[in-house]
Amino acid sequence: MTLTLERPRGRRVLVAVAAAAAAAVAGGTGAAVAARALAPSWAADLNQLAPLVVAVVYAAIAAALLLALGRDRHNRRLYLGLAPASPAGYVRGMAVWATAYLAAAAGYFIVARLGAPADQVWQVLWAIGADDGRLAAASPALAAVILIRACLLAPLVEELLFRGVLYSWLRVRLAASWTIAITALGFGFIHQVPLFIPLAVAVGLAAGWIREHTGSTWVPIAVHIVQNITVVVLSLVLTGWQPAVSLTGAGW
Repeated sequence: MTLTLERPRGRRVLVAVAAAAAAAVAGGTGAAVAARALAPSWAADLNQLAPLVVAVVYAAIAAALLLALGRDRHNRRLYLGLAPASPAGYVRGMAVWATAYLAAAAGYFIVARLGAPADQVWQVLWAIGADDGRLAAASPALAAVILIRACLLAPLVEELLFRGVLYSWLRVRLAASWTIAITALGFGFIHQVPLFIPLAVAVGLAAGWIREHTGSTWVPIAVHIVQNITVVVLSLVLTGWQPAVSLTGAGW
């Protein structure tokens, strides 16, 4: 896939990222204030308030990036990588993503055989899929908020940031291998849970390869959505959304 020779403007990227950060702060604060004003007893429970605030933050970031960088076709491609992809590209993306999981599983298995608690990564996955157990007791409305955030907003925002803005800006300045590695490491470390970071980095490498070889951020967005839906469903089937481990600050 041949990339455009036009360089995304660093100042515009910086302004867009700053606008997204400001939108996240404003949206999250506004959601918390509104919830406490309209339903103070409901909002007093952080297990109910937090998913709403996080969902609004994700939505605010997506809206800000799309408004700042994606208001016409040219800029959507240049800054966000939102170009059409072929059906074969989506199939190849799924295969590469699955391969990353298999490679990570082999690595975790080897480390576990050496005595490290690496096999617990799957419990971490089921905890993430249950939103740290919140889904098991959530009302239908709260469950809808959590599922929309986990299965749609999180993949969209994370891919727009890492395989969209950051990848597009880096790729015309660095070789593909460096760009894929840097975006994968950034993607891995935002997930915070140490045991989960190697898997997230492996997935980030796959997503970067997909972005490079399809020329489109739509493919990693779509595959990321499929991944998160799969994790949520498996968490329900295997644990009833009541995971054996609890997480603090785990991301997607």
